[in-house]
Amino acid sequence: MPTPIIMPKFEMAQESGTIARWLKRAGETVTKGEAVLEVETDKITMEVESPADGVLSAILVEAGATVPIGQPIAYIAAHGEVAPAVETPAAQDASPNAKRKVQGESRATPIAQKLAEEHGVDLGQVVGTGRDGQITRQDVEAFLAQRERNGAGEAKPAAVPAARRLARELNVDLRRVSGSGPGGRIQSSDVERAAAAQRESGMQRTDANAQPTTHGSQLTAHSSQPTAHSSPLTAHSLQPTAHSPAVRRVLPLTGMRRTIAQRMSQSTREAPQFSLSADVNMARALAVVEDWRATQTEGQPKLTLTALLVKVCAWALQRNPALNAGFENEAIVEWADVNIGVAVALDEGLIVPVIHHADRLSLIEIAARLNDLTARGRAGQLQLSDVQGGTFTLSNLGMFAVDRFTAIVNPPQAAILAVGRAAKRMIVDEQDRTVVAPVATLTVSADHRIVDGAQVGRFLGDLQRGLERPGLLL
Repeated sequence: MPTPIIMPKFEMAQESGTIARWLKRAGETVTKGEAVLEVETDKITMEVESPADGVLSAILVEAGATVPIGQPIAYIAAHGEVAPAVETPAAQDASPNAKRKVQGESRATPIAQKLAEEHGVDLGQVVGTGRDGQITRQDVEAFLAQRERNGAGEAKPAAVPAARRLARELNVDLRRVSGSGPGGRIQSSDVERAAAAQRESGMQRTDANAQPTTHGSQLTAHSSQPTAHSSPLTAHSLQPTAHSPAVRRVLPLTGMRRTIAQRMSQSTREAPQFSLSADVNMARALAVVEDWRATQTEGQPKLTLTALLVKVCAWALQRNPALNAGFENEAIVEWADVNIGVAVALDEGLIVPVIHHADRLSLIEIAARLNDLTARGRAGQLQLSDVQGGTFTLSNLGMFAVDRFTAIVNPPQAAILAVGRAAKRMIVDEQDRTVVAPVATLTVSADHRIVDGAQVGRFLGDLQRGLERPGLLL
């Protein structure tokens, strides 16, 4: 019998995965353990290996599609074998869900249950696409979309949730899209092709929608706003006029950028955030880094100011455990481990590899781990464990000549530290003398549901003391 490749589960809260790309084509020979495709979660992209030797006989789901965990996405067959006929998800789900409706039973993930409660959805009416017919968050979202469309008297095309979201972002009418997935279900790649076709056809807004009109001294621009059925926002649809700039390019919100957008939108929407700042004399901290570099021998890790900042954060979090916490399931959770995530910029977005148990590591051990995580992150070689379990986040933009900035809290964490560059400023020292010193501005953003201003102020004060007197860390 052909061996199925199923959508794997990488983390506890994962309900689905998005196929980033296929590394093998249908008909190619594969060996057990060989990477066949890449799957993208909301945190990282992971390779999925072949479960057996043979031929990749059937690819059931194209790149760009979001698939519930446990669902077959391809088959590995021995030479001469044929992949079994696969029912469409709707056919697979009909029987188990029909039984649940009769029995009054509703099996759903916690996230799906919460979403259903928020929108008043009867889970007995929702078709589950998870393993054994379990209802996932995407199923509830699809049901809500169906309910909204039914209210408008429109039929809903069969499409995966990711394709629906992408269609909304690109203003693509799903009724005009041909699906390439199982049973004709529309995939994300189908939506992208439809959007490209609209761009190529040169679809433009009408003059009434593209330019504001004037009535006497009143300027009305409401007609220029896109509607639910207007053409997608593209370089073709935004041709320059007397009142609009020329468009260089339009980038669909996909992949890492979409994940960043979703998580940061969630953070600012759900968490009441506030920020506190303090200026820090970085002279002694920079001296520690420079002394290490001056005496560094071959094979020793490169020490950076970011590594020292991680060490100081770990020390300050031990003294202020209220900030080493998160907000989960309507409760405050204080963590025993101090795991500090460090924001690393990539061309396509941002990743946050985590230095686990930073409070137990020496400064040089932190430097070695930070160097390794940063290098593998930029090479796209991080594992899921490298980005999981963070309890606090550090974002240092000092190397970009940024004086000060405010970062957005990384949910469910309580706080994040933003560090600007150490620039020479005139200050008054402890002997009341006016001196020139390298000063950096530290800004802590925090979730007010978890901590208050006084707690953040004490934490910020400890950060200041640890950087101005690094000997306290010993």
